[in-house]
Amino acid sequence: FIRLIQPIIQHKLAHDRSDYISNGLVIAHVSRELSEFEHTLQDVYFFDGPSVLDAFLADSDIFSAWVNAERKSAIDSYMETIADPGAFKQLYEDEVLDRDDPKPTRIAQNVVMLISDIAERYAVVPSCMQQLQFLSTTQFPVVIALVEDVEGEIDEFSRISLAFIRDASSNVSGSGANSPFAAQLRRLASWYQTVWYVEEAARDWNDSAIYVDMWAAVCRHARALGGDADPRDWRDECDDWGEKDRKVLDDCATLETNEEWLDGGIWERTIKTLGELKQRILELMSRAINKDTVGQLRAYRKKANWASEGVGADADVKVSIELSGLLPELSQLVSVLSELLPFSGSAYLLRSLAAELDMFLVDRVASAHQFNSSGGWQFAMDVSAISRVLHASAGGSALQGPSGQLLAKAMECARILSCSLDGEELPGNSDMTLSLSEWAPAILDAATDDKEAMLVLGKLGVKHLSIEQIRQLVKRRVDFAATFSSPEMF
Repeated sequence: FIRLIQPIIQHKLAHDRSDYISNGLVIAHVSRELSEFEHTLQDVYFFDGPSVLDAFLADSDIFSAWVNAERKSAIDSYMETIADPGAFKQLYEDEVLDRDDPKPTRIAQNVVMLISDIAERYAVVPSCMQQLQFLSTTQFPVVIALVEDVEGEIDEFSRISLAFIRDASSNVSGSGANSPFAAQLRRLASWYQTVWYVEEAARDWNDSAIYVDMWAAVCRHARALGGDADPRDWRDECDDWGEKDRKVLDDCATLETNEEWLDGGIWERTIKTLGELKQRILELMSRAINKDTVGQLRAYRKKANWASEGVGADADVKVSIELSGLLPELSQLVSVLSELLPFSGSAYLLRSLAAELDMFLVDRVASAHQFNSSGGWQFAMDVSAISRVLHASAGGSALQGPSGQLLAKAMECARILSCSLDGEELPGNSDMTLSLSEWAPAILDAATDDKEAMLVLGKLGVKHLSIEQIRQLVKRRVDFAATFSSPEMF
């Protein structure tokens, strides 16, 4: 009975062939119906005869019609979504998802749904080679289009908007939650979230059964080719595959033993590309944030009363007035970043900002002005205030860089600049156990071995500055220079 009914089905398929070719998406429905029919024959009646579905999809015109229809439908849907002004708008409120979960945008969800739906439809295809052709022709192009569109957005943004120049007269920029600067950060973060959402989906796809089988197939094929063949290069040659390739790709009985290949996956390169794009967005955000924050320190950089009588002498004084605008905006910036990005992303940006500020405070302030011990104490309080904002707002130790401390070099500059000249106890003296007059002359002495000098300084809590930087800082202490004015030292 089964062998009699199969020709009837084949006749019906042949009769409707032209309709299928003109409306390729119908082939997906027909293929699913055929697959379910044949599974019933196998599971219930133990039928092990020829497959109607295999013969149906072996028709190159039928198969091409299906693939082309899937590709056109996917690209049309993608283009319609990306053209919408709200394509990168977040779909859910922040409270719905955890901070460390990717937040889908409209275009990200569209891409993930398209790829998942296509895979669900061609999962009934018996041939692994044909599944790979679907993947290459209908799914990868959607991800490629997204990557190219985000890269285009980034390039345009870099060309026009990266400067983020702060207009002090009109105050049109800033780091406040509702400022144009914050709006630009949200725009960048929406691209980050888009790429991240698709990247996480690709990681899941990479481990799903259908794609694991595809990866095993391309590994078999690479091994059959021999030489330096790499399974990751399968897309370069899939258009030229023939019957010989199909036999290898569809031979599911052969297991792969190459450990390097087993660690990979069919979506491996896509995941890498998306990760690199994510990092590029973070680096763009970092440059913008660093530039804007340092721009707010112009007045602080020009502060010139560090060596004046009485500056910083009052132990109750908080921070320099020139920092009064920066600190609340810095706190607000950290708050905005915590809303926009996962902790790893915001921590990366804040570590980068801390490194930029550390260099700025050392090179443009501590090494550029004259200080007395009171001015050094004022500088120490300023550095501590900036460090506290970064720590308190973003989780403390997780932001520590390679040195183990935020603003490590600036902190050490402050220790030296506020060090007591001769051991006299004054409000705000450095916590160094030796006075400046006890250790600085030896450091400035050309006969002193640099390594021995650094060992001594390490015991005094100075470990990250170079010996040359330390000597320059000592020379910035006007009270020390007035007391020890030996030409050999200065």
